[in-house]
Amino acid sequence: MPNNYQSNTNEKLLRSFIKGFESSTVLLNTVSKQLVNDLDASTGAGATPVKMKRPTQYKPVRSADGDLTSTTANPVQVGSVYGHVSANGYITVYVENTQVEEALETDQLDALLMPIAEDMVITCESELAQYMTRAAQLHSGTAGVAISKWSDIANAGALFKEIGAPAGKKYAAINSFDETVLADLQTQLGVNPEVNQAWNDAVIKTGFAGLNQVMTTNNLDEYASGVPGTGITLAATPAATYVTYKDSYQMSLSLTGLTVTTGTLKAGQQLSFPASSLLNMRNGKIVRKSGTAVPFTATVLADVTADGSGNATVLVSGAAIFESGGAYNTVNAALTSGDTVTIIDGATSVDKRPALAYCEGFVGMGSVVLPKLHSIDSNIINHKGVSIRVHRFSDGLGNKNRYRFDILPTFATFNPSWGIQLEGTA
Repeated sequence: MPNNYQSNTNEKLLRSFIKGFESSTVLLNTVSKQLVNDLDASTGAGATPVKMKRPTQYKPVRSADGDLTSTTANPVQVGSVYGHVSANGYITVYVENTQVEEALETDQLDALLMPIAEDMVITCESELAQYMTRAAQLHSGTAGVAISKWSDIANAGALFKEIGAPAGKKYAAINSFDETVLADLQTQLGVNPEVNQAWNDAVIKTGFAGLNQVMTTNNLDEYASGVPGTGITLAATPAATYVTYKDSYQMSLSLTGLTVTTGTLKAGQQLSFPASSLLNMRNGKIVRKSGTAVPFTATVLADVTADGSGNATVLVSGAAIFESGGAYNTVNAALTSGDTVTIIDGATSVDKRPALAYCEGFVGMGSVVLPKLHSIDSNIINHKGVSIRVHRFSDGLGNKNRYRFDILPTFATFNPSWGIQLEGTA
């Protein structure tokens, strides 16, 4: 019986694929990653979402003599983060067996697999960027103004400091053409020769305005904003307690005053609430810029259209929490029925492609540990929080042997306050 070298071939394929995959990543390097084992990979959906704990937060108390007998203890309320499998399902590329054999014979395996890995990374990072844009609660800059100076980026770093963002790495991801505008002001390249090539090419500055890296990417999300109309207000008072939002940090808001039957809000569009101001989540002080309170903002998660009365219920990323003496307050006053709702993009439709600024703990991306399939051969490799499957199979009808590469990503938001849609300033 002839020797079977197929398993060796699959191992070589995975090694070459990982080399191409790792050299292509940019955004994936900046978010928390983990493997997911408790989802049904055959259907792409789990019986229950994957849970991860949010960090706890406390409110120190003051006393004259240290006697805490009559003081209420800090409530330990640990929220959970729910991860969900990508709505778009598997990321898959397959190649003909003859291509693999030719690449092995000519020692061109890296050249064959590099574009496969690059294309899968682009697909994955494009979806990650879209997820991040819609999850990012905060806004920095002026709507519709392109980034044109370093102070535009520094403004996002200042907002993180003022809101009490946690210690850890922070990033800004900007449009590649924004880099050309900033080029005349560039005084320091942030290149580390030990990291991957795509990361080398992307990082343009390190250690700036509280941000560890400022980088470029062509994977930023793009969307057309809706045309909601003017004079929009809250139609009902939403809950304001931490317990309500601790597992999602998402709010369902009832709005009124949209254009009857045609008023729309699009996913990614941001809303501002002037009656409620952002708080520093550590010291409880109102966040102010140039002496003016910064209003609470939230980001639309799903498209909505007004009904025949100009009403709509919209799901947003961000939670306006206000409790007396609360440790988790995000605003200085609860949202209330009748409050004005300002559309940051304005009342007319515009094409948006905002940059992003975010903390390392803003979102997480996982991937489902895929099962091996019954066939000639199937291998799994778990690399830096990403599970990749290479699978050799036969197409009996087509009389061909093929290889397929699979990733099934999952996404979760740890805290939407750690993400900013970033634009320039006039």
